[in-house]
Amino acid sequence: MCPTCPSGLAYCRHLSTVRTHLSALVNHNIVPPDRPCEASGGLSKEVWSKYQKDCKNYKELELLRLVYYGGVQHEIRKEVWPFLLGHYKFAMSKKDMSQIDAKITERYQQVMREWKACEVIVKQREKEMQSAIFAKLSSGSSIDSHVLRLAHRDSTLSNEVKRLSAI
Repeated sequence: MCPTCPSGLAYCRHLSTVRTHLSALVNHNIVPPDRPCEASGGLSKEVWSKYQKDCKNYKELELLRLVYYGGVQHEIRKEVWPFLLGHYKFAMSKKDMSQIDAKITERYQQVMREWKACEVIVKQREKEMQSAIFAKLSSGSSIDSHVLRLAHRDSTLSNEVKRLSAI
C-alpha cells in the first residue's frame, strides 16, 4: 500500500501516469501569461476583430498565448476553432479559406460516395445470405456449402471495396 494513498499503490501509479501525459500537453514555447500583457482574459471578441481587420495587429503566437492561458470568448469560438485546429492558417485570406472548404467538401463527398457503394454491396450480400438461409430452412435441408460460400464471400469484401475505390 502506498502510504499517502489509502486505495493503494496502483492508484498512485495511475496518477503519476496521468501527470506525465498531461505535462506533455503543456506548450513550453508560449511566453509566460504576464508578458507582454495579462492573458488570463483569453481571446476576446475585440482582439479577434482587430486581428481580422489587420493581421499585423497581433502575431499568431500572441493569439495562441491568449487562448492557452484564458480560452476563447464564447461568441467567437465557432470562428476561431478552425484556426486553432489547423484547418485554416492564421493570416489566410477569405478566398484561400473558401478554397480549402471547397477542397474538403469535395473530399468528403468522394468518401461518402465510396462508403455508399460499399453499403450497397454489403446490403446485397446480406439479402442474398438471408434468402439462401431461408430457402434452405424452408426446404427442410441443412445449410450446405453454398451458404458457407456466401459467408466466405463476405470476408472478401475488403478486396472489392479497394477495387471500387480505385475507380
